[in-house]
Amino acid sequence: MDTRLQALAGSQNGTFCATEALAAGVSAVELHRAVRAGDLIRVRRQAYVSAQVWQGADDAERYRLTCLAVARTRPGDALSHHAAIAVHGLPLWGYDAGRVDFAASVRQGVRRGRIWLHPGERVETAEVGGLRVVSPARAIVRAALTMGRDCAVVAGDAGLHRGLVTAEELRAEVARVTPHQGRGRALAAVLRMDGRAESVGESRTRLVVDALGLAHESQVVLRDAAGRFVARVDLLVEGVVVEFDGKVKYGRSRDQEDVATDAGETLWLEKRREDGIRRLGHPVERVVWEDLARPGLIGARIRAARALVRPPQGGARSTA
Repeated sequence: MDTRLQALAGSQNGTFCATEALAAGVSAVELHRAVRAGDLIRVRRQAYVSAQVWQGADDAERYRLTCLAVARTRPGDALSHHAAIAVHGLPLWGYDAGRVDFAASVRQGVRRGRIWLHPGERVETAEVGGLRVVSPARAIVRAALTMGRDCAVVAGDAGLHRGLVTAEELRAEVARVTPHQGRGRALAAVLRMDGRAESVGESRTRLVVDALGLAHESQVVLRDAAGRFVARVDLLVEGVVVEFDGKVKYGRSRDQEDVATDAGETLWLEKRREDGIRRLGHPVERVVWEDLARPGLIGARIRAARALVRPPQGGARSTA
């Protein structure tokens, strides 16, 4: 790739627009040549991403790169909705990768191809990587209106957990949504958010348990009769421990109290941990990604496991 384009892309997370390239002395003809050569990916008119960066990215990261590149073509607007969620570094689930939203100088919402513009007057924005982006609270709440509950809750859980947003900020943003726009949907999503969740899979598992109507507690610390720590579990569902298994890495244990040095020790610690949970009278059900598409199966397994729940023998529990 042209060294001028390399320098430009390298200073802007691999993205730039045609105007910036022209300012760096690169003509439109040279840009077209770089695209044809496979050095650049054109994600939209005048918006480019380094092919090297693009090829090393997963789908979610490619969407974030697209948002960054497109935003550089619209310097007066602010990324919004799930596009802002991506740029704030929060996880996405159930989103439209073919859509980029902006808060802009428009009187009412308007769509221009894959670009959706929303009234941006008096909308609070921040700067991320030199680009204007709406606040995390606004991004999450507005995504609830366009992408739905699960997208908002997954991002909201992560935002609360990382301290990027507070419950008060989310509720205040809901109050700015009119009933006609869908305030009820936004509030329902915010009320289901839980900053104790530590992964997308855990958030999704909790949403499934919610939908099944099963009573549950998040991030519960279990102790034995002597008060010794046994485990911190994702969910305690009517006495059944339910854990999302996608976050267990074969290089560390699930609980900070145990430190594994290799994969074999991690497996041993995990077995010892589960044995301790069962001794307290809690059966264990593990959920993996594939299970999330079959909530009825998860519910059946939890209900069957309830028959194995034993009354606590002097043990204790608390929420983290």
